[in-house]
Amino acid sequence: MSIKWDTRFLGLAAHISSWSKDPSSQVGAVITEGNRIVALGYNGFAAGVNDTPERLQDRACKLNLTIHAEENAMIFAKRDLSGCTVYVTHPPCPRCASKLIQEEVARIVSIQPSSDFLSRWAEDLQLSYQMYAEADISYQAYTVNDISVTNAQVTMAPGGYFNQVLSQLLLKL
Repeated sequence: MSIKWDTRFLGLAAHISSWSKDPSSQVGAVITEGNRIVALGYNGFAAGVNDTPERLQDRACKLNLTIHAEENAMIFAKRDLSGCTVYVTHPPCPRCASKLIQEEVARIVSIQPSSDFLSRWAEDLQLSYQMYAEADISYQAYTVNDISVTNAQVTMAPGGYFNQVLSQLLLKL
């Protein structure tokens, strides 16, 4: 896969992550087969389970109720994922890494974690990386600076309708 498609799908995963209601960790995942999207997922509570502010602020409760982005994408795929690529905004935890390996995905691509993220999860991520190596799963991480319009090779007509929509949706944070 080229940096163009990796960047596009990581950008989509980042957009999908904004759908999560988690106030501290928003994660998005995109599963692809070649250049085709198989499934999308973001972290959150199961459908029908109340995601109240109290539950989202209670770390222990939130961790017990949350389905990870990768898990949600696998659930929504409802198909064999052998040979697929998974794009995720954060490196998968060992729990998700083991499920991705069991699904026989070929490749996992993420955005390099921040130093703050690594201060909390570095040991867990080392276990994930070790499992990928043992299972012969390709893993690649891109820096935040790699996720760019230039690398994605996308074109937006200046002043065009699509540019206006994106400005409304994304740029007015």
